[in-house]
Formats: sequence, C-alpha cells, structure tokens
Amino acid sequence: MNIIDIASWQKGIDLNALFKTNPLDGVIVKATQGLTYVNTEYQPWIKWLTEHDKPIGVYHYCDGGDAAGEAAHFYEVVSPVIGRAIPVADYEGDALHSGTAWLKKFLDKFYQLSSVRAMIYCSLSVIHEQDFSQLTEHPLWVAQYADMNPVYGFLENPWQKGSVSPFPKYWMHQYTSCGQLNSWSGRLDFDKFYGTIDDWNSLCGKSATPTPAPAPTPAPKYKEVGPSVCLAVLHGDYKTGTERQILLREAGYDPSAVQRKINQLYSVAAKTKTTIGSDMPYIDCLLWIMRS
Repeated sequence: MNIIDIASWQKGIDLNALFKTNPLDGVIVKATQGLTYVNTEYQPWIKWLTEHDKPIGVYHYCDGGDAAGEAAHFYEVVSPVIGRAIPVADYEGDALHSGTAWLKKFLDKFYQLSSVRAMIYCSLSVIHEQDFSQLTEHPLWVAQYADMNPVYGFLENPWQKGSVSPFPKYWMHQYTSCGQLNSWSGRLDFDKFYGTIDDWNSLCGKSATPTPAPAPTPAPKYKEVGPSVCLAVLHGDYKTGTERQILLREAGYDPSAVQRKINQLYSVAAKTKTTIGSDMPYIDCLLWIMRS
C-alpha cells in the first residue's frame, strides 16, 4: 500500500485531489507532540479521511519528557479514532536521549488507555544503536533513505538495507522525505506498507471481518459397482469420455470406481490369457470371465 505521512508542514494540501490524481492508498497524520501540542490541521484532515473511508494513521512526536503524560495527551486527542486508525509513537529527535526505557513507559501507558499496541517509528540506525528487545511486540515502521534526491511518484520496491533485529519484521518503510506527487508542489514523505487492508485494520486494533466458511458439500452416495455396469460400459452403453462420466453419475455410479473395477478385470483377463494360452481378445476374455 502506498502511504504518505503529513504534518502542519503540508498545510493547504488538497487530499481529495491527491487521492484522485495519484495511486495513494492511505495517510498518516501528525496529531500531537509533547504534553500540549495539537496539530491545527489534524481535525479537518482526519474528518475528511474518515468520511471518505481511507486507511489512516495518527502519530505522536515524542519529546522525551513525562512519558505517561505524553501518552495521555496523545490518547486524549486520538481516542475518537482508536480502532479506526493506526496509532504511532514517532521516536526521534530529543526523545532519543531518553532511551527505549522511556519509550516503553510511553507505549505501556498508551496501551493501558487504549488497549492497542502503538506502532514504533524510528530510523534504522536507531534500531542498531539502542536496545529495543523489550518492545518487539509493537509493530515497526522504519525510516531509511537511499539518498535525498527527489522521488517522483511511489516506488514499488524501495531500497532498504540492513537487519531490523530484534524486531521480527517491519510493517512499513519510509523511504524518502523528498517525494513528489501530482496536485501538490511541496515535498512529501513516502511510505510503503507491506500488508493488506485487513493487516492495516488489525494494527488499528480492529479485527478483520471473517469470511464465513462455506458449508461442506456432502459426498455423494454411489451404488456399488457390480459386473452388470462394467459389461454395459464395455458394450458402449454409457458412451465414452466426459459423456460416459455424466451418464454414469446420472445412473448413480462413481465413474472413477467403475474405471478401477474395469482395470481390475483387465488385469484378471491378462493373467487368464497367459494361463490358458488363449489368443482371445481382451474384451472377449473379460466377457467370458464375467459371465462364468
């Protein structure tokens, strides 16, 4: 899925035009930062995205101060879309000095309030530099750029190099901050989400609607295969090929079972011909055996 993430830097962006003129699937919106900041564009953007049933995410830019307080502030603002949007902890900047122990306190508090495991956003280099071993139950959104050159349109297979261990995988990759799309002249962050819409919904805390399993079709009950139906088939009464299968089923016989029986009879006929040294054709030998 092709995703962009936006903040107040993109004030004035026309989401309707952006979706109409580009292969855009969803948007992640900055909601809050620190203990008090709320993005002034958050509410109108979320309102439009929700009304148009687009995949959405919401993120908190971590300042690294009071972890529980920042989590509570984030939850207060985004609580109306819990279950509808992927919540994200944006771990970069000054928050990195507080370390992953701080990040765990933030994430645990948010989970306590929302019952949703927030996604972690950070650069690949941070994963290599800090200890995330206590946070691997959270989904990962990793940032790594090949360069800072403009990227015109979404990439199908963006460049990424290096392990994300101890995380088992990353769900999303921010691969440029210099993205260019139709209907917007400014730069955009481009993200590739590696999953389906059901995967996206599950990360929001919403279970995918299960598809009911079809009721099992009972196996048909066929008649026992006796000599008479084998004789009829050998006489050509049931035609050949597909027509034979249809006619046999209509008569209540399993075509495969009938063929197996005839094969067995041919085997018996072959042995009989060898034993008696007869030049009798196979079919005549079969008929002779079956009539005996």
